Amino acid sequence: MQRRQVIGLLAVFGLAACSMPGLDGNDERAAEARALYADLVMGRDDALLARMASINDPDTVRAQLPMMRRIAPAGPAPEPRSLGWRAFSGTNGQRYAIAHEYEYPDRFVNTDTVFLKEGEVWRVEGFNVNSRAKADATATGEPVAPA
Repeated sequence: MQRRQVIGLLAVFGLAACSMPGLDGNDERAAEARALYADLVMGRDDALLARMASINDPDTVRAQLPMMRRIAPAGPAPEPRSLGWRAFSGTNGQRYAIAHEYEYPDRFVNTDTVFLKEGEVWRVEGFNVNSRAKADATATGEPVAPA
């Protein structure tokens, strides 16, 4: 009898693991977050602003873009690694947040994108860009040879 319970419990855990979403969560939101970062690094301000939720002031967002670009290197973005996501609802609406990490020769750039559902459309409510230097990178971005 005890053996059947263990097997049943293992089957339940196995089925639960199969139905758990991956780190990307919603594929559409993940693609939109990657496209937003691509708009930033490629200098497509109008496309980036078009993705923003109505609560964001376009002039305020536009004023923040140069600072964000100092963190994120210009040019095509590498394929990111998904760090996780979360979806939440409350009295002030539905939100979906996703985090990505982009690896460059001299740094890692992390993005956190928060979407807000406006009607039937998901728009960007918040976009945070941070970076951290690689331990083996010089100021020029070239890896330091091991001693």
